[in-house]
Amino acid sequence: MAMATVRASTQTYFGNLAVLRGRLQNVRCHYSTVPIKRGAGGRSSVSGLTVTVFGATGFLGRYVVNRLGRVGSQIVVPHRGDEYYCNHLKVMGDLGQINFQPYSPRDPETVLNAMKYSNVVINLIGRDYETRNYNFHETHVEVPRLIAATANSLGITNLIHVSALNADHNSPSKFLKSKIEGEEAVRDACPSAVIVRPADMAGEEDKFLNYYSYLARLRFVPVLSEAFEIYKSPIFVVDVAKAIVNAVTDPQSAGRTYELTGSDRLLLADLINYIQQVTYRPQHIAIVPKRIYNLIAYILELNPFFPRLTRDKLIRQYISDSNSEDIPGLEDLGIKPVPLESYAIQIVRRHRQPDSYKKTLDDVKPLRKSS
Repeated sequence: MAMATVRASTQTYFGNLAVLRGRLQNVRCHYSTVPIKRGAGGRSSVSGLTVTVFGATGFLGRYVVNRLGRVGSQIVVPHRGDEYYCNHLKVMGDLGQINFQPYSPRDPETVLNAMKYSNVVINLIGRDYETRNYNFHETHVEVPRLIAATANSLGITNLIHVSALNADHNSPSKFLKSKIEGEEAVRDACPSAVIVRPADMAGEEDKFLNYYSYLARLRFVPVLSEAFEIYKSPIFVVDVAKAIVNAVTDPQSAGRTYELTGSDRLLLADLINYIQQVTYRPQHIAIVPKRIYNLIAYILELNPFFPRLTRDKLIRQYISDSNSEDIPGLEDLGIKPVPLESYAIQIVRRHRQPDSYKKTLDDVKPLRKSS
């Protein structure tokens, strides 16, 4: 009698469990719709943010992922190549917080899969030269449009899109034209998107200070005559990463555009001269005719791997950085820009000769700045 009672109660228990399981299968659970915060802050905390970062394997991407990881965010890193190329990002978050997702920007389904569990999307995808597979229009317009439309369809309103300073329809640069078209495509698909326009970014892996440091190794530094007329406002890449993370957490940033520039406005010729001093490679600055420089850029453009200079990049180098008065900047996101002189040495020191590697900056003249 007792055994029969136990058997009946067991059957009832498992029968109720089966009914409950069937009900749960009909419930669609999205764990990121209600952010849950836990901890005092730091990599082992939970920020409540599940962020998909497109372009995380690039120059700016590693700094953004690091900033997100150090506040306890869960991060999805879509990638097109071998997963081993992303391994350096794993240590930027706590165990299991950095997740890699294969995708193709030409496959909408893989883009959707990379975003469907996120409540924030950041698009850092960009290329400063065209390839046989991707031109500027596809990279800077079509791919951002797909990402923004997918985010909108999933109900993700917190979208950050990184463009470029000086983006303009009338620009002689194809790169800058495609950037402004990309902004419009993103804004049309997702009106609440935040657009960030950084100036030339400086960092240890950059193509700005390092580029002019490489030129300092030549017998002379070739420039156009405009180098004595145009001004640049380079910004530290860490400041850009901080600004992006602050835009993610600031509800007032929705739908706004930010122009991010450094604290210094520098004549290009003065900047080149300062880099020569810091690297202890004083060279003569030689003015080269534009036709000859264009020919040099065309030849370097034929490099099938990573061209150091292209004709379009040459155009962008000689466009002055300018801020729009009615567009907010770095300070509006709570970031004070770091002066170039405080971080330039850590970037360009590796370009020094062995006998001058450990020299201090005592003999370096202060960087001349313009108001």
